[in-house]
Amino acid sequence: MLLNDNSRWRWSHWLLALAAPLLATLVCWFFSDLLPAASLALFYLAAVLLTAVSTAIRPALLSAVVSFLSYNFFFTAPHFTLFILHREDILTASLLILVALVTGQLAAGLREKVDALQSSERWTKQQMMLAQSLASCVQAGELIDIFLQEVQALFRPDLLAPDTQSVVHTRASNERNGVKKGSLSSHWNNHCFHIVLCDNDQHLHEIQLPLKTPVNAWLKTRIEATAEILRLAWSRVLLVENLQQETVIKEREQLRSALLSSISHDLRTPLATMIGSVSSLCDLRPSLSEAQQDELLKNTLSEARRLDRYIQKLLDMTKIGQGELKLERDWAGIDDILSVSLKRLQPLLDGQQIITHIDPELPLLYVHAALLEQATFNVLENAVRYTPAGKNIQINAHASGNRLLIDIADSGPGIPPEHWPHIFDMFFTLAKGDQQTGGTGLGLTICQGILAAHGGSANILYSSTEQGTCFRLSLPVDNAVPGNNAEPMDNTNRGTL
Repeated sequence: MLLNDNSRWRWSHWLLALAAPLLATLVCWFFSDLLPAASLALFYLAAVLLTAVSTAIRPALLSAVVSFLSYNFFFTAPHFTLFILHREDILTASLLILVALVTGQLAAGLREKVDALQSSERWTKQQMMLAQSLASCVQAGELIDIFLQEVQALFRPDLLAPDTQSVVHTRASNERNGVKKGSLSSHWNNHCFHIVLCDNDQHLHEIQLPLKTPVNAWLKTRIEATAEILRLAWSRVLLVENLQQETVIKEREQLRSALLSSISHDLRTPLATMIGSVSSLCDLRPSLSEAQQDELLKNTLSEARRLDRYIQKLLDMTKIGQGELKLERDWAGIDDILSVSLKRLQPLLDGQQIITHIDPELPLLYVHAALLEQATFNVLENAVRYTPAGKNIQINAHASGNRLLIDIADSGPGIPPEHWPHIFDMFFTLAKGDQQTGGTGLGLTICQGILAAHGGSANILYSSTEQGTCFRLSLPVDNAVPGNNAEPMDNTNRGTL
């Protein structure tokens, strides 16, 4: 802040104005026998300079008058009187007063400039700290709370009215009031500074700052500058919210399309079987025995039920992309889940050998078993695609801490390290090393989404041309129960998806 006028009248200034001439008198008295009287005036001149530089004009003038009187009383003839005998003594008095006026004025101006510079520096630092505090906010409500805290600390002594608190009113925006989404406006009213913020949901947040009266232009400029910092931070927060919403919408749409594309080919198998069975009954019914007809009908019914399960699980999986998936959890053992996934995998095997090792002490999991089967099947299908005939695919399920880990390792050519960060990205496939096996680049993305819905994750444990690739599926077991304390889960209604 600028130097307060009252500071010029502090008692310390007047004490210095009296003490400096006294100190000069003591020094002159000590050197009075060594120096001529004219030279002693320089000590009083130094006292006046010291007072003028340290205080203001009026204390400096007082110091000049007291210095001249002391010099005249003690060190000029006639001694110990205030009678002025020599004209040069009048010149000495005039010189002392002139030095007090000039030096005091210069010192006061310099001091005000220094104070103004220091005040500006402090204000800049305070603005930077305010901007840094607001920059850490990612939500609108958090931003308003931090702003109020910073304003209370910044302006409480000088601007905000004592024993008052800043308040925030939130209300729905009326389209007729002309407030634009994401805008900030401010105005002065009844000794109160109002800041009106409008968020992306058309809700108005009005901040009221009760102020002292009167508020000078200097303080008004500073609080308006503070409001401008808030406006920039507000725009940034709303922009981040908009980008996040757009990103979520885009990712949901992409994931929904990916899920539809990934599973749609599975619908063709039951449809083909049903069409074949019904066609045989229509065209060859007279030549078919009753047992053969019953078998075709049973195949048709079985595939119809299988198709129904496909469609239901397809709907469940598309909800992952919309963030609306309702997990129908039940207690299930990881051995049952892997068993169903391996049954689905049998038609895809071309000479590969599956080696499994499941810890017998693993607890039951409270999960959506069908979706978890789909997640493990996607990784197993990927392993079969890249493992040559006659090679092994290893499955190792074990617990570590509060996580259940499923390691699925193939004997394929491996994944280059530079592709690891992108392997779970949607539609990502390897142009080299995968022997162009025709993968859609969706299976691992879907697996990651299903595990994330259960609070788990998927990642690459290791990958090399010598060892192949090992994917680790991780699931929390916080809600699990020991396997020997629960009955095995009935698999008859799970299906094979």
